[in-house]
Amino acid sequence: MEKLRHANQLLQWSEQRQLNAAQLQQASERYPLQPAPADWLAQANLILLFGTTVLLSSAVIFFFAYNWPHMHYFTKFALAGTAVLLSGLVAVCSAPQSLMQHSALLAASILTGALLALIGQTYQTGADIWQLFASWAALITLLVLVSKSRACYLLWFVILELAASRYLHTRSEFFWLFASAPMILNLTLVNLLLMLFADVALPRLGVKPDNLLLRVSAVMFIVPHTYGGMLGAWDNHYQANLLCYLLLSVGLALRYYRYRRDIFVLALLLYSAIAVVTSLLARLLELSDGFFAMNLLALFVIGSSVAAALWLKKQLRRQAGVSA
Repeated sequence: MEKLRHANQLLQWSEQRQLNAAQLQQASERYPLQPAPADWLAQANLILLFGTTVLLSSAVIFFFAYNWPHMHYFTKFALAGTAVLLSGLVAVCSAPQSLMQHSALLAASILTGALLALIGQTYQTGADIWQLFASWAALITLLVLVSKSRACYLLWFVILELAASRYLHTRSEFFWLFASAPMILNLTLVNLLLMLFADVALPRLGVKPDNLLLRVSAVMFIVPHTYGGMLGAWDNHYQANLLCYLLLSVGLALRYYRYRRDIFVLALLLYSAIAVVTSLLARLLELSDGFFAMNLLALFVIGSSVAAALWLKKQLRRQAGVSA
């Protein structure tokens, strides 16, 4: 994969006319510009292995759903428990940190949630859905830490996000869109912790460097973060959300521009800022002429978006030059 990244960089320089044909040909002798058959095979094996893991785990869940009325609950528990134990046994017998072990631990993590749902459905515990997701995330935490697998961490992040979102749904009328200011602020802070965990803690826990987890957690963070800031422009009850938005945005912008250059996160922060500033301008122009206000807001959105895109493109080129 490292050779392919070098090839992508060389092709970008060639498109930008920073390398001529002779220089590109000379560089291609060290870094092939096209993936070899072995690279395609390795990537296909990775996709097929984890695709098989997800599909087999889903097949077990759908098997219980389809045959639910026709099986005794002891049979259901025996089959579900056996599936979890088999996946755990495969993980123990596999080579440490191998693809097989990662896929087995991913299967065990998914099937643990199916077993929890089976227990709740059988005994009608009366627990809310968010409690199921929270229990699921807590039970697989050790498996995720042991796996050091990005797929397992991605599943863990999604489950935690679902638990937090469903909890807010039980406290508001419709999801978290009509939640109170403290609830949106709490969701923002929870997602911020996940984002910082993906950025700072994962490399120290032995997870291979990858931007996917950081960017997924950044998206989960930026949505309620921006929403709270936009509400703060219109409703005094959300002033704390707006203040939190300003402080966190400035801090994160400094971090991901000066200390850890990540164009994707910077783009999220930039366009989030455009949305919040547009909301503030709309509040200031609330009593102005409607035609004038709409055109001014449209010009601001178009102009700021173009400026943000040009700045991001410049930073991307600068980053490409530094990484050489």
